[in-house]
Amino acid sequence: SLRRTSLVKLRVYDVAGRHVATLVDDDLTAGDHAVTWAPRRLASGRYLLRLQGPDGALTTGVVLVR
Repeated sequence: SLRRTSLVKLRVYDVAGRHVATLVDDDLTAGDHAVTWAPRRLASGRYLLRLQGPDGALTTGVVLVR
């Protein structure tokens, strides 16, 4: 959810810190947003999602199970 139009980046990294996908890298309008990710070429395992927006950044872990 954004209070104002802002540049937002949402990237996926493997646990070694290598960038594997960019899900969002764009100016998004104010309001709520959702992203659907259907990874076809990534193996099962742990990944990191990094969200960067106007108020800072957040990194969280996810597990992909095939």
